[in-house]
Amino acid sequence: MRPDLWKKIAIAFSLLVLTGICGICGLLLGSAITPDARSAARGTTWTSLGKPPEAAQKVAGEDVCGREYRVVVQSASGAYYISCQSNWEPWNAGSTGPGGLAACQGNPPTQYSPNFDNLPSPVRDCGMKFTSEYAIAETVYTVLDDGSVWQWTFTYGMGTPIAYGMGGLIAGLAAGILISIGVWRKDRR
Repeated sequence: MRPDLWKKIAIAFSLLVLTGICGICGLLLGSAITPDARSAARGTTWTSLGKPPEAAQKVAGEDVCGREYRVVVQSASGAYYISCQSNWEPWNAGSTGPGGLAACQGNPPTQYSPNFDNLPSPVRDCGMKFTSEYAIAETVYTVLDDGSVWQWTFTYGMGTPIAYGMGGLIAGLAAGILISIGVWRKDRR
């Protein structure tokens, strides 16, 4: 083989290795900057679900509305209302439903949820659910002294670290390819 062909093969191999190293560095950097669940939860805020027709007194549980579970509250008269969140009728008469909520303890009630201090008035009652089988999913419902209902929802799945890692890998490979193209062009002159 000709000596200049060996030089080109050596340069191509070196550039391929450089691209691989850039990809690995990008993957590591993407993984390093992935927010953990606690810091990601800090960006989630309370959402007002409004007031039912009668002021809510306590969180009664959850029931199905459409395709998702929604909070059911009980008023002082004993009536149950479900938050279906449609524009024309945000609260519907409901039943106690299957329940599925635990009583809140502490402030904040669980590991990721925010303090009740962020709410506009004191908390009268609170219910929550927490799952962590394939993803961290936490929902907290509160009834405030003014009868309004508030919700805080947070989900953190394995998709978050995977997305950051893959994004870093792609960015690293792209940077490696661009550097390799620049070096290859410079060598050809």
